[in-house]
Amino acid sequence: MSIEKQEINFEDPNEFFDRLVQVAVFKEASDIHILPGKESVTVQFRLYGELSTLYTFPIELFQKINNTVKIRALMDISEQNHVQDGKIFMQIDVEGNTVWVNLRVSTLPTLNGENIVIRVLTTSSKFLDIDSLGFSSQAQKLLKSASQISEWLVLVCGGTGSGKTTTLYAMLNEHDPSEKAIFTLENPVEYVVSWYVQSQIHIVWGDAEDANSYTFSEGLIWILRQDPDIIMIGEMRRKEETETCLEAANTGHVVMGTIHSNSAIGVIARIRQFDIPSYLIASSLKYIICQKMVKVLCPHCKNKMTMKVADLPEKYARHINAEEIEVYSHNPKWCDSCNDWFSDRSVLTEMIKVDDDIYRLILDNAGEDEIRRTLMKKWWIPLYLDALKKAIDWKMDIHEALKLDL
Repeated sequence: MSIEKQEINFEDPNEFFDRLVQVAVFKEASDIHILPGKESVTVQFRLYGELSTLYTFPIELFQKINNTVKIRALMDISEQNHVQDGKIFMQIDVEGNTVWVNLRVSTLPTLNGENIVIRVLTTSSKFLDIDSLGFSSQAQKLLKSASQISEWLVLVCGGTGSGKTTTLYAMLNEHDPSEKAIFTLENPVEYVVSWYVQSQIHIVWGDAEDANSYTFSEGLIWILRQDPDIIMIGEMRRKEETETCLEAANTGHVVMGTIHSNSAIGVIARIRQFDIPSYLIASSLKYIICQKMVKVLCPHCKNKMTMKVADLPEKYARHINAEEIEVYSHNPKWCDSCNDWFSDRSVLTEMIKVDDDIYRLILDNAGEDEIRRTLMKKWWIPLYLDALKKAIDWKMDIHEALKLDL
């Protein structure tokens, strides 16, 4: 089913919203954006990490869908001048299968009305299994080995919609819950899994007092008193929680989490920005995973082409011992089997395992260039080489691969 921008009208906002969620789950969208403008409203999906516009409808219909979403998310429809958060649990039918969907709703007042963003989450096993996430076979092996460590810290970084939290949950699912005490600490909890102990951060803003509120740092300390084997946190953003994670990983616990960085090597610099001692980083950090969601070429209409290695950027060409390579690109005419030339999603990934050499470099405060040179002498495959490999294996459009800023 191809996604094309459509100008629409609707009478029943509940029916329209249900259909919107159904299409989002079918297309594996990570987010739904509903953006009010001066004259019309735009509906966008985040697919494979990129925003795609689906629908526009008259601004006169906006208040209907806005009220519908806020009522179902248990939000205050009379409040339109402050940010609000809510959640919706619903059951939908996707190609004859019943799927439970967890929707996290956020509203933001703008000049034209409240901007609505909905995170789409499903606990379907399809999305929580390492083998089904689109990683290369080598990356799958590394992820599974990272899942089976008995202590240390594992961090995942990547852009919005790259599937960081999904990867963490897939790694958690490699463990037997009858043998491991698994705790998650998130804001919000993105996947509800009955056999994990899941806690959601509750922060009260302003001067309000709430005895039930607590921060990431407080939650981590309390979890450590609960005899955990594995702790997964949503995101490391501040020094206090990062330091607590590193200390926990250094004392016999497995800690997994996400952190903001555009590259695996950049994660080390990011942690250093929190003014954390190098010895603690080196002794605690074991795996860093950086990922980016990309589109997979349609197998029915892909184009095979020959490219001269000399025409490739130097960072690619120096790794190829040939004058020409066979790669693939998309067919601009598409076909009946694909969605505007692509048919699925895949993940570009680069992973760092902190071995003795990397340990010493971190301990000695080595810079990113020195760490990169050491990694390139090993098994390491950076994101851009993973993209090239996927273009050779027909999984990715060569032009898409080359234009990525990696």
